[in-house]
Amino acid sequence: MSQLNDFLVQISDKPDMLETRVSNVQAHMAGLKGLVESGTIVMSGPTLVAHPKTANEGLAINGSVWLVRANSEEDVRSIVANDIYAKLGVWDLENVTITPFKCALRKPL
Repeated sequence: MSQLNDFLVQISDKPDMLETRVSNVQAHMAGLKGLVESGTIVMSGPTLVAHPKTANEGLAINGSVWLVRANSEEDVRSIVANDIYAKLGVWDLENVTITPFKCALRKPL
């Protein structure tokens, strides 16, 4: 088995996909559960246009960021492609950025 490497993954949403994203968030999270439990996905969350100005304001989501531990960039691309957001066309898969990354510090949640 190869050494696991860290990758920072940035995925933009396609325009006008917020409703599809929100209506499928539970399936998305369920799909990530095993990857998080195995340590493959170390961190994940939505990227925002801006932080809400009030507690009642919704999130202006425009994509996702993950920190992934995998053998290769190809493995990371496969993980991304198998997510429900990829399958439903929420994510702009043509412009995914996968950057080799060395996580120097980690603190358990």
